[in-house]
Amino acid sequence: MKEKKRALNNEIRANKVQLITDHGENLGEMSLSDAKVIAAEQWLDLMEIWKTPELSIIKILDYGKHLYRLKKQEQKQKQKWKAPDLKTIRITFKIWEHDLEIRRKQAEKFWEAHHPLKVTLMLKWRENQYAEIASEKMHRFVNSLVELYKVEWQIKKNWNTFIAMLKPIK
Repeated sequence: MKEKKRALNNEIRANKVQLITDHGENLGEMSLSDAKVIAAEQWLDLMEIWKTPELSIIKILDYGKHLYRLKKQEQKQKQKWKAPDLKTIRITFKIWEHDLEIRRKQAEKFWEAHHPLKVTLMLKWRENQYAEIASEKMHRFVNSLVELYKVEWQIKKNWNTFIAMLKPIK
C-alpha cells in the first residue's frame, strides 16, 4: 500500500489554499505564504492533499510521524495476511484411543491458530494386510474433527500411506 508522492512545503504550487490541521480542524482559505508562516511557527510541514485549478487543500502535519504511522499500518496489514503453516499429525496403525485423544487435542490447538492440517497413517511391514482397518481408523479420526475442520481431500491411499487434508472452518 504505497502512498503516491505528494507535494510538500516548497513543492506546493498554488495561490490560494485551504488549511487543515493535523487534528482535522479547518482553518479556512488563505494564501500559501500565510499557511507557510503558520506551519513554520509550529515547526510542522505542509502536505498537499487535493488540488484543483483554483484551490489546493493542504494539511499541516509532522511528515516524519506521518510516514511512521503509514509504515506501522502497512506492517499490521502484512501480519494479518500471513499464510498459515501446514501442520501434520501422524497416527499409526497400532495407536491407542488415549493417544488418539491427544492427537485430537493437538489438532484443536492447530485449529485455534487457523492452520490447515494433514493427517497421515503409514502402514509398516505386515500392517499392509490390514488396509481396511487402517482406513476405518483414519475415517474415525477425521470424522472426530468434523466440527473444526472441513475435509479438503478425502482420505487417499498412496502406496502404504493414508493421507487426508483438512482446512479449518472459520
